[in-house]
Amino acid sequence: MKIALGAVFVLGNVVLYMKSIHFITGFLLPHTAMLSANFTKDNFTHHSSLDKMFYQSSSVITTKMPFLREPVVNPHDFKYLIQPNVTCANEDVTLVMCVPIAYNNYEGRSVIRKTWGSYAYNMSNKARLVFFIGNLPPESDKSAAFTQRNISAESLQYGDILQEDYVDSYRNFSIKSVSILKWVNLFCSTTKFVLKVDDDMYVNIPFLVNVLNEYSSDKSRPKAYVIGSLQVNAHPRRDSNSKWYIPTSIFPGNTYPNYTTGPAYAMTGIAASLLYEASLRVPIFWLEDIYITGLCAKTASVQLYDSGYFTFEKRAVSGCSFKSNISGHRYTHQEKLQIHKELYDPNLKC
Repeated sequence: MKIALGAVFVLGNVVLYMKSIHFITGFLLPHTAMLSANFTKDNFTHHSSLDKMFYQSSSVITTKMPFLREPVVNPHDFKYLIQPNVTCANEDVTLVMCVPIAYNNYEGRSVIRKTWGSYAYNMSNKARLVFFIGNLPPESDKSAAFTQRNISAESLQYGDILQEDYVDSYRNFSIKSVSILKWVNLFCSTTKFVLKVDDDMYVNIPFLVNVLNEYSSDKSRPKAYVIGSLQVNAHPRRDSNSKWYIPTSIFPGNTYPNYTTGPAYAMTGIAASLLYEASLRVPIFWLEDIYITGLCAKTASVQLYDSGYFTFEKRAVSGCSFKSNISGHRYTHQEKLQIHKELYDPNLKC
């Protein structure tokens, strides 16, 4: 029995290792000049010996991305229940807007589609909008089947929902964010940028795209980076009454790695793929922003940048507040509609 279980464990890690190899050869190699010009996708994948392939690929990993040699501890092997009718295949995509949201927040998704998310409906913007949800909690009442039918109907109508079979809960928010990275890695890895944004945010998407393009035009910056509201030298909350209480058994350190706050942050497509690979190897930590942009970013050596255009605070409810800013937090549905109407009013004067 132990031998059989051991064989299953080894096989699972080999499969995930092979996916990492495909990630390197199929995605990272075309985007970087750091690796040897003699090490190409063609001469890598056409070796007849599997051992030779592992040997050569391990050399690259050890030298350039050693974290990929770490064992997989968080495989994120949840099943897709609903997939969006969204693709980046053979298309030039600038931005994928990813919104983690509660499964039953129908109005929240509707308001986003009517406001800042509508940016994706203009094909010339080369953008995509996807909502990420989990499965209904097991303790759901008899209306659960009705709720799931409503979600399926909404998905059929809009084609912008990704549902996985982890339980949709606040404590599983890191899992939901990993589902974003996984989907981008599998279906939209060629996108230039990725935005992760909570459902109670308002975002000035055109201004965001301008800022991201400006950052990426600076050749001195790395190709993999995250930008948002940077938190430096933050400490774990040790008060058991705190909403964000973290005992030393979960995080023994006194200081978190630097991270960008979770309500909204953006990254390059290359950063999204690296962070996904890191998430497979970094034990899950339920505070999403610290996990993805702190622990995983540190593991994958993804650069973090601070921008005052992002905030986790609530800006004034007006179009003028967002004319030269990217994000604001904690808005009601009606406030988002008001901000959007004012911001896109051609007669707006600030």
